Amino acid sequence: MSLVTAIKPFPRQRGRGVLAGITAIGLAAAILAGLAIGTGVPAVAVALAVLPFGLLLLNYPFAAIVVWVLVAPLFTQASDAAISNWILHRGLIPGLLLMVTIYHFMGIRRSWFRLHLYDLALAGFIALGVVNILLLSANPERILAAYFDKVFVPIALFWYVRVIGINGRDIKRLVIVGVVVILSQTAIGMLSWAAPSLLPEAWLARAGERTAGTFGGPAPFTITLTLFALLAIHMAGQIEGRARRVLLVGVVATAFLAVFLSLSRGSWLGTGVAVAGLIFLYPRIVGSVAVGGMLIFGLLAVGPLQEQVAYAAVRLDTESTIDDRFVTNEASIRMIADRPLEGFGFQNFERFDEAYKQRVGDIPLKIGGSSHNTYLNLAVEMGLPAVALYFTPVIALALATLRMRRRLPASGMLSPPILLVLWLAIADQFVVSNFLEMIHAYAWGTSLWWLTLGLIAAVIDRVRQDSDGARSARTPMEA
Repeated sequence: MSLVTAIKPFPRQRGRGVLAGITAIGLAAAILAGLAIGTGVPAVAVALAVLPFGLLLLNYPFAAIVVWVLVAPLFTQASDAAISNWILHRGLIPGLLLMVTIYHFMGIRRSWFRLHLYDLALAGFIALGVVNILLLSANPERILAAYFDKVFVPIALFWYVRVIGINGRDIKRLVIVGVVVILSQTAIGMLSWAAPSLLPEAWLARAGERTAGTFGGPAPFTITLTLFALLAIHMAGQIEGRARRVLLVGVVATAFLAVFLSLSRGSWLGTGVAVAGLIFLYPRIVGSVAVGGMLIFGLLAVGPLQEQVAYAAVRLDTESTIDDRFVTNEASIRMIADRPLEGFGFQNFERFDEAYKQRVGDIPLKIGGSSHNTYLNLAVEMGLPAVALYFTPVIALALATLRMRRRLPASGMLSPPILLVLWLAIADQFVVSNFLEMIHAYAWGTSLWWLTLGLIAAVIDRVRQDSDGARSARTPMEA
């Protein structure tokens, strides 16, 4: 049996199997060549690392999401030239999106993915960004590379999830991986306080002042833990077995404790909004999490966490960082008013913001600093039309959720609460992103935003497909 015919999704017709093999080999060769050129690592070494995983993806494309969630957080602080950045960020998702899209149009592996108006809006946003950079950037080549990393790759994740589709088992696997991420990131965060010498230097950027895991900052750390805690609560509400529920409740309590230890007020607020919404969905489970969390926190607060609890109290009374945000945000609003349509150019905020800063009340004016709001920064750099295009998928999917949620099965991992849980994660990420600039600072955070929206869109697409009577025999709703 040949390698091509051994791959399960493609043996139905010999011609299509051969075509799939040729396409896969061609794409693999192109990606491997690009990785070898970009990293300086011999192509053979790259192939040995990448090809076995590529064969797995031919059978189960969602494995890319599982591996990305599990492995990519460990390398978020790697340099742009690092091989991990080339493989896990620049190469993995865009390359696979290209592959599954080609397979779809060739009829090799059909998807229920359909283009919507919000996809065109998103494509328009990407194109508008390219024009913005070409017209307004002093170094277009360098900024275009950054735009690819910080904007296109995260959006590619949104499209990839929708093209491959999801089912109930995919969500369960994502929760299992999420549990591993919660426990590992919390452990790393605790070690950054208790034994920083045991950790790589790249993970210690905020050691002694914040809990950030491997992400380099509390914002991506907390939105990651909150997303997977929300999904774990949803799973706890759908499964049978007291032991598994207790385990998930303990993991969720650990995640929320780690969010507290981030010592980030924006993160506290974002997670608080998500928990408030959860109370209406799963009141008993949230009550159990609260009891477990208070017990864990009470035991640790009088012992290992005394310093962090005291610092948290100080953070609540600290006004200097809030004052800086007022001044910078006021300057951002003036910049938007000055150039509402074209903006100042992607990554150009810090070139022009000082000229727009003014005193706000009794707050002293400080020179320096950066943007503290993702969406104000986006409007400043790319203009209000770009912001409208950026949020078009969010608005369209919110309206689609209201229309389609009653068509979901009454129970199981794809029951109606899954959409509400994912929207609570979006609410958390939106709140947190209003306290810092996420797109430039943390590509992981932007990627998580588009992954979450992609999951929402994939669930809705699945409902539409099942409602049209075109259910796939290979992946039923709760398969």
